[in-house]
Amino acid sequence: MAKPELIARQSRQPSGWFGEIVARVMAFETEPVNRVAVQELALQPGESVLEIGCGHGRTLARLAGRPDAHLAGIDPSDVMVRLARKKLQRCIETGRAEISLASSGKIPHRDARFDAAFAVHVVYFWRDPLADLHEIHRVLRPGGRILLGYRPRDAEAVASLPASVYTLRSVDEIEALLAEAGFTAIRTSERVIGKVPCAFTHARRAG
Repeated sequence: MAKPELIARQSRQPSGWFGEIVARVMAFETEPVNRVAVQELALQPGESVLEIGCGHGRTLARLAGRPDAHLAGIDPSDVMVRLARKKLQRCIETGRAEISLASSGKIPHRDARFDAAFAVHVVYFWRDPLADLHEIHRVLRPGGRILLGYRPRDAEAVASLPASVYTLRSVDEIEALLAEAGFTAIRTSERVIGKVPCAFTHARRAG
């Protein structure tokens, strides 16, 4: 069954009272994929990490258990930023976390700021994915890594996700975009999570 366009648009950028409802549903629906993404990211003690499209903040909150990790998140939705700041309030107060209202096309952080960056179920919404990847590349230190978690394009995904909101890409297309943006050591693992095919593509900024 195809996702209604109204729900799809709210999934991209929740707003208003309805967006808050969608945000809470998304927190439940995306939890299994985000849990796997945390495992794939393998954040090390002391590393700084940026989540692009941090949403409700639950994934960053899970990473808060890593000793000395510095957490940052950006999201274009004021609903999501408010929820994430509430979820991470203690970490924000102690200077271990910061959440910004921003998009991946203009990240409000200095060059080479992060050891790692990740985005889960976000790549579909980038109108100019190469520009977004260049901006992520900018804020990663030399040797820093990026992880993209997404549903690759297949017939079922095309039928269920409205093309007016979602731009679905194959694993090969995602890997090609990363290479064009200057990333190296590109590799992808694929698995089925809750009957849904998911891909996790890793890459590094050249050292």
